Amino acid sequence: MQFGHCTCPKDLPYCVCGAVSLGKIITKKPIIPTEEEQEENSRAKSAKLRIFERE
Repeated sequence: MQFGHCTCPKDLPYCVCGAVSLGKIITKKPIIPTEEEQEENSRAKSAKLRIFERE
């Protein structure tokens, strides 16, 4: 049993390698700051928020 990374091919309908997930991804794409936020705060230009929930 391994934790985290599944080594199974993506075309399989379920995991056969025995990997155990450490959680789930809440947002598929990163959340980026708005144009207004970037104008007010120059450091926000490179910010990207990703959400992962541990189980």
